[in-house]
Amino acid sequence: MSKYTEQIWTTLQQAGIAQGDKPGKTSLASPWYVKLLLAFSGWLAAIFILGFIVAGFQFVFRNSLVAGLVGAMMIGGAFAILRVRFNEFVEHLGLATSLAGQALVIYTIFEVTSHNETASWLLVALLEIPLAIFMPNFVHRVFSSFTVAIAFYIASLEMGISYVVGGIVMFIAALCWLNEFSYPQHMKKIRAMGYGLILALVALKCTFLFGSGTIGWLVSKKHPETWAQPWIGEIFMGLVAIYVVWNILQRYGQSASKQLSIITLLGTILVCAVSMKAQGITVGMVILLLGFFGANRILLGLGITSLLFYISSYYYLLDTTLLDKSQSLLVVGLVLLGVRWLVPRIVPMGKETQHV
Repeated sequence: MSKYTEQIWTTLQQAGIAQGDKPGKTSLASPWYVKLLLAFSGWLAAIFILGFIVAGFQFVFRNSLVAGLVGAMMIGGAFAILRVRFNEFVEHLGLATSLAGQALVIYTIFEVTSHNETASWLLVALLEIPLAIFMPNFVHRVFSSFTVAIAFYIASLEMGISYVVGGIVMFIAALCWLNEFSYPQHMKKIRAMGYGLILALVALKCTFLFGSGTIGWLVSKKHPETWAQPWIGEIFMGLVAIYVVWNILQRYGQSASKQLSIITLLGTILVCAVSMKAQGITVGMVILLLGFFGANRILLGLGITSLLFYISSYYYLLDTTLLDKSQSLLVVGLVLLGVRWLVPRIVPMGKETQHV
């Protein structure tokens, strides 16, 4: 703060206009088009760097262990770059360098495991977990969290337990968003991982709706038949939805014996039961609840969009008749309208205070 600024602050304090400590220095944010240009420049520079490595050091790709070592060094260098982060150009250069290094490490993993799909994708998930936690970049954490969920899902396809993965991802995402403000020093990290898991959850549910063929080209063996069935996954997601609703009710001081809590939980159970037939409704509802609870417009938008998409996709799927689909959607609509009619009568809203 300059001497002139200090004098202004002192004058404002003496006049009773300003209170507290003097504000620190604030850096002006670059306009969006400058950030976009710097981001493009950073990614373009990283592509040229990777191309230079491919052209000048072809032996790196001939030996998988050397490729893994170079990839690890690139990830370490990206960590150092992102930790300093001079500007958007350097930030995106570090991000692109890290992704290129991860590609080399993943290539090494598949070569070392002799393309054993289950082991390879589990190791990829284990690689991305520490990157999601420790890499000092919001976008990188979102990407790593998303990749962890997708890699774990692809591995579960080989093990025949893919239907339970959605519930696990939903539960971890719910823990992140319900505890977003519990750890202020880690808030940005929790939000980044929460966004990555929510995006992965939406993508996984799309895969369940349209069949595993959307990413089935990534796996080579036939999926084994196990105890994990689609209805088990929906039950798991329903339990997570009940947990989220119960947690939110507790945060607002609603005990289990209150009429509002009982009706809300019964409505949640009914919606989850309908989602057994029209899959995806539970996912959209949970994302909406988490967005409303945290006053997060991005989550609210994702929840509304995903809910509309899942309902529309269910209506246009050809595995059930239009009569069955209409009945399911009718029940969901009646439940939601019933909840909307009951809530104002159970919890009367006071008149809004008029502000002069």
